[in-house]
Amino acid sequence: MVKTVKRVFSGLSLVLLTTLSSCVVDSDNPVVPQQPDIYKVMVISDIHLFDMDRISHEGEAWEQRLLLEDKDYTYCAAAMESLIEKIKSQDVKYVIVPGDLTKDGEVINHEFAASFFKEMEAVGAQVFVINGNHDISNADAKEFTAEGEFPIETATSDDFRRIYHDYGYAEAISQEPDGLSYSVDMGADIRLILLDSNIYNDSKTAPHQETGGTLKPSTLAWAKEQCAEAASEGRVPVGVLHHGLVEHIPNFQSVFLPEFLADNYEEVRRELAAAGMHIVLTGHNHSQDIASVEVEGTPFYDIQTGSLVTLCPFRYIDIDSKSRTMSIESQVIDCLADGTNLFEYLLEKSYWGTRRNLKQLIETNLKKMGYDDKKLEETLQMFDLLPVSPDGSYLLLDALADAYTSYRQGDEKATERVLEVCDILQGYADVLSMAGDTATAQVLLLVKNLYAGMYVDSPSPDNSLVIYY
Repeated sequence: MVKTVKRVFSGLSLVLLTTLSSCVVDSDNPVVPQQPDIYKVMVISDIHLFDMDRISHEGEAWEQRLLLEDKDYTYCAAAMESLIEKIKSQDVKYVIVPGDLTKDGEVINHEFAASFFKEMEAVGAQVFVINGNHDISNADAKEFTAEGEFPIETATSDDFRRIYHDYGYAEAISQEPDGLSYSVDMGADIRLILLDSNIYNDSKTAPHQETGGTLKPSTLAWAKEQCAEAASEGRVPVGVLHHGLVEHIPNFQSVFLPEFLADNYEEVRRELAAAGMHIVLTGHNHSQDIASVEVEGTPFYDIQTGSLVTLCPFRYIDIDSKSRTMSIESQVIDCLADGTNLFEYLLEKSYWGTRRNLKQLIETNLKKMGYDDKKLEETLQMFDLLPVSPDGSYLLLDALADAYTSYRQGDEKATERVLEVCDILQGYADVLSMAGDTATAQVLLLVKNLYAGMYVDSPSPDNSLVIYY
């Protein structure tokens, strides 16, 4: 299976291949001088920091929790140190973080994140953060011991604003009266509008948060006011929020993974575009993907950045105020200072985590379709055992995991193998339909369309793109 996983990633962009070609740490490279009208931005997202020195993480409960995720926290601190070196060597002026700063909203982990942001600012970058769905009032804020799992203090919005005062809020031009949204000026002609798109009850004693998100009417109204103010000052508004405003997997995400989009994403996108905002920086889905759609004849870009603890990607954006361009390039953290090849390590972990998560997603949707226990078990076994290659060595769940992991890297393309899998699934469906099992045939056709859909990318390249703003 390792060979299968590695084949999936053979189609990485030239940028990623260049990054992976050696284990040279960026601090060994000379600082890149920048012209006054050109500056470099780094975007990192879903860093999910976990302070393994201060929070217990052992026992069966911990192991079971990890099986529910496709994240790995072992090297999150070392990865942040690597990013600090890159910020220093590349003369990064701004770092933008679109949410999920912590594993599960623990106050300890917010303080841990802030300690790294302090280091980033010490080497010359201004950090701007906004919260994600994991960060506030999270009932999963826990420690894990041999005896089980036990709640620890979760952050409220007041905690968030206090802990990250120096990483956005102190520089705010405006703050939304009811929420964590705020705006800041960046460079000569951009206003960042950082939007709290998350749903939470802001309680420590009975915390509740949701994976899905929304833009409240008051937040949207405030954002539109900020767009108008930015335009009056000759600045271009750029949004930063956790949830997406453009579907990143067409005809799939809004149906099967709607929680990764703001629930009113089409309305919000339309109103923000009318107010002058055509670029947003997002996260949440742990994928390096740029999706664009036309809104009243003008492209609207949703630039989604993946997760530090899933496949360790980040983005550089070179902004040229004279030519009014954003040159976007993806990279990954390949080797850490101790020689650990982080990308290869996370690649393997992510594949198997994705495989488990997809099976859970399939089970959830089959239950919604009314499958009883017996039929559900039979169908899940089919996903585990059904071959989708002529020699029988490649199984349906393998193919689905490969597809989703490829999407997570960006610039996914339908290869000959992908087309072969689609043909085989169509053949199975035809045979089942002729045999009278139309229900299972329909499921296989649905899966075939979902599988193929994960290789249908937006017209915008995901890893290397120049945008005129």
